[in-house]
Parts: sequence; structure tokens; C-alpha cells
Amino acid sequence: MTVKQVYFKIVVKLIFYPPIMSNIGDLMRRGYMYALFLLTGILIGICSIYAYNILSRNEEKYIIRFAVELNDHSAAFWIALDKGYFKEYGLNIEYKTFSTGLELAVAMARGDIDVALACIGPLLIIRSKDAPIKLVAMTHLNGYAIVAGENIDSIKDLNGKVVSVSGPGSPSWLLLNLIKDKYGLNIETRKIPPFIAVNALLSNQVEASSLPEHYVTLADKMGAHVLIRSQDIWSDMPGSGVSVTEDFLYKHREDVINIIKALAKAIEFIKNNQVEASRIVAKYLATDPGIMEESMKYLNYTIKINVSNIEKYVNYLVRYGAIEKQIDIQTFIDFSIVHEVIDYEK
Repeated sequence: MTVKQVYFKIVVKLIFYPPIMSNIGDLMRRGYMYALFLLTGILIGICSIYAYNILSRNEEKYIIRFAVELNDHSAAFWIALDKGYFKEYGLNIEYKTFSTGLELAVAMARGDIDVALACIGPLLIIRSKDAPIKLVAMTHLNGYAIVAGENIDSIKDLNGKVVSVSGPGSPSWLLLNLIKDKYGLNIETRKIPPFIAVNALLSNQVEASSLPEHYVTLADKMGAHVLIRSQDIWSDMPGSGVSVTEDFLYKHREDVINIIKALAKAIEFIKNNQVEASRIVAKYLATDPGIMEESMKYLNYTIKINVSNIEKYVNYLVRYGAIEKQIDIQTFIDFSIVHEVIDYEK
């Protein structure tokens, strides 16, 4: 029930309160009391209209602040936005885009946003610094790869070479570290955001790049080639998730549930309408639909949270020095939202 509905219930009860109604006959027999009664009714009506307008404006001002990565990892968001699923669930949203999950996570830690669709690594990093956030759902698994220039033919050829990568903790950073360990490579890394890294790779400023989709497919179509994908190293590597501030979750739990319902509906649309979904995402990312259709094949879109994989991710972050200590996963994840949405879908 909205605030306006509650308000009008109170007004109706005040106007038609039984003791008043029972005495209306007496009042009507008295001219001056009738005039007073009429005037009171008019004043209540005027006040009601005034209060209604104020309440309407206040409700319209309630906007959920989203932060979204500017890639197809956030495909469910773009679909939900385009198809009107957020509005369908009564959500009034605005959003900002970020080129990397690391930048997005920092904005969330500052309290600039309520809901973030970001890679798990950056979310875990800010959580390790006591940021009051909760993971309430995933959006996808995998979607990362090592892409190389023309002089690199295999993973082992990366030894002694320069490879670009996003900052510590990001999935592309973790993928590169896992590959270095597995193949015993000595690699020089350069921290370059994905949208710049593609150009750096194609112009031979670096010899390979560890990238997220859709930048992987974009680089591949422009002359580079994929050496190895995240699923080749870790079959169900966590990708991005939906994180909310603890304060927002406490005050607006029903909205959080509806957000995940909207995203779950969008994921179902992606799975059943791959071509149309890729065109919609391409529109928001200003990218060729063909590239987007190919790119989205390498992501497994899902809202389900695999706890053991999140714990595994945390262990890797500690091992490679992205965070200093373990994170209590049970306090970081709120499982109740996804469980409620899945039960709702059944």
C-alpha cells in the first residue's frame, strides 16, 4: 500500500467517522451548523488535494540509483531497461555507466549509488575494506579471455611479453594470474582499461591483452585472436553480480526483490531470443549487433549464486595480493533474495 493510499484511508475515516454521521440529522436542522459543516468539508477537500500533490511529487522523486558496466556483462540490465521490465515491477530508476567494475565499485563504496551490476572481484575488494554492501544475485559466469596479436601463437609464447590487464582483483586480472601460474610464465603487465587496451593491442603497444567480453570479440574481429578463455581455466568462473548497499536493502527489500525479478525475466528473454537480445544490447553499447551476438555466446547468464565459487575467488584474491585477509562470505551474500525470486518463478 502506497503512502497516498494510506493517507486517503485516514481522510475518509475522518470525514465519515460514525459519531459524526449519526449526528448529521441534528446538524442539518441547524443552519449555522450546516454552513460550518459545509465549510469544513470544503477545507478538508482542498487540503486533501494539496496533500495529494505533495505526496505524489515525493513518490515520483524516489529514484533507485543504478551503476552499470558498459559491456554485455550487464546484458540483463539493458534488456530489462529496453523491455520495460523495471517499470513493470514498479521501479523508477536512473543509471550511470562505468568502463570497469573497479571504477564502479569505488562509486558504490562512496555511497553514490544504491545498486551495482559489477564484476565480483571489485565488489569483494571494497567489501574487504568494510564497505557496507551485500551481494544479492549474479548476472553471469565467464566472459573473459586472453587475446593476442599476430606474433603470438600460443599461451607459452606470452613468456617475457607485455600484456595489458585491468586493475588488481578484476576477473581479467585474476585470469591472467591463473594462467601465469598454470603455465609458469614470466609476464610484464600494464594496467590499461579494456576500451583502451583493444587499441593498444591492435597498434602493437602490447603483445596481448586480458579482456572482458564484448571487448574480446571486438578485438578478435579487428585482427587479434583469442588464445584462451576463462572457461578453459575455470569452467564456472564467477563473472558479475548485483550488489546493493546494506542501507538500501534494509529500507527497500521489496524493491530489491523486484529488481532481481526484472533481471531474471531479462535473462530468460536472452536465452529464448538471442538474436533480438544481442541487437538490443548492441544498441545501448553502440556496437555492431553481429559482434554482440557472437560475444554473448561466451557468457552464461544467471542470477544464481554459487557460494563455493565465490569463496574460491576470495582465496585467489588473498593468494595474489589483491586483498589482505579473508572475507566472511556469509555476511557478504544475502541468499534470501535469489531464493525468493526462484520460488516466485516456480
